Amino acid sequence: MSTRILVLGGRRTVQQLQEETDYDVVFAEENMTLEQLMLADYPLEVDFSDWDSVVGQVAAVHAQQPVQAVVTGVERLVPLAGRLRKELGLAHGITEEAARDCIDKAATHRLLDAAGVPVPRTRVVSGTREGGEAAEELGLPVVVKPRDASSAAGLAYCATRAEAERAVAAVLAGGRESALLEEYVQGPEFGVFAARTAGVTRVLWVVEGEVGPPPTFVKVGGHFPARLGAEDRAELDRLVDRALEAVGLDDWVAALQFTLTADGWRAGEINPRVPGGQAVEMIRATTGREPSLVAAEAALGRHGEPRAADAACGLYRSIVFEEAGRIDYDVSVVGSFRGLESPHPPFVEFDVAPGESVLPVGHPRGGAFGRIVLAGESPGQLARDLERITAQLAVRLVDEQVAEASVDRAHTSCC
Repeated sequence: MSTRILVLGGRRTVQQLQEETDYDVVFAEENMTLEQLMLADYPLEVDFSDWDSVVGQVAAVHAQQPVQAVVTGVERLVPLAGRLRKELGLAHGITEEAARDCIDKAATHRLLDAAGVPVPRTRVVSGTREGGEAAEELGLPVVVKPRDASSAAGLAYCATRAEAERAVAAVLAGGRESALLEEYVQGPEFGVFAARTAGVTRVLWVVEGEVGPPPTFVKVGGHFPARLGAEDRAELDRLVDRALEAVGLDDWVAALQFTLTADGWRAGEINPRVPGGQAVEMIRATTGREPSLVAAEAALGRHGEPRAADAACGLYRSIVFEEAGRIDYDVSVVGSFRGLESPHPPFVEFDVAPGESVLPVGHPRGGAFGRIVLAGESPGQLARDLERITAQLAVRLVDEQVAEASVDRAHTSCC
């Protein structure tokens, strides 16, 4: 009998399973298009706002042809994957409790602290005055964020009590009952992609991120492999294992964040999914591991072997600006850069066309307006290629008198 996997949302996972495995794929998704209906072996249109209904539909499918694993790359659906594992009686996969403890950043910090994993000091508050008092207790500046947001979504850097109170009010106004205040820690940031199966953690990828200054903390660049000494890397691996054990994550994958402060490592988030954005392609190129397949194998209780890596290292740069203006660049060179040393085609993407308005990296509607992702054989090679690409793009700003309202988009903090 062939292995059958249920994928909750996430077209990429379905495509990778169909292209690179012989597994049967059940694809559960909302408002399916004709293309999506044709993508999976068994398409299942569901309403993800009604989990009882989803469980019933999946149980009916499972009764006819059992599934061996449930997987998803959509963070809000990870707890549903855990519930389905229990309802279907599956041997492997994440539990609903572990999923919720990862998504709730306050619970994550509490569990990590209890397990001896160093974390920033935090407070959970349910009112603005309480938030101001907590900020002063922690010591300003602090970071205020929703308890259930990943990466920099909804994050606010607060240098004063008044700013902290306003940030807490903004979180509560979004319909949440509480907000998380966190000690502001400084140092280089590192992203980790790890898989844990049968109680064994494997750190598969560590990237060193370059983060812009407060208040927006935009990810302006990244290097793989991370420039870490053997002792720091060994300690990071140990902390990743202890962190995943602390939150009860097993037979699953996670994207974790750590900061290397002057006083050592501090753990941040544990996102129970594969990394987002162009990190997926960088992982695939530089490790030979397709993150979606790693996640599927982990949900089956297995550790798949990678194919040969295409490149030894990776580099990305976000396209950001220090001032407002209207962007101009040479569209004709995108996809046909000349004189590059690396044989791997670069990935260059703009979120704005020439003539459109952009705002500074620290503006609430500013951030990253594009990205350049490179893979190659050495950091020096990639640095030279980046310089050539930047020169050929000839990105510049004109007409700096730009109205803020002309940029109608949410702040983009990552590449």
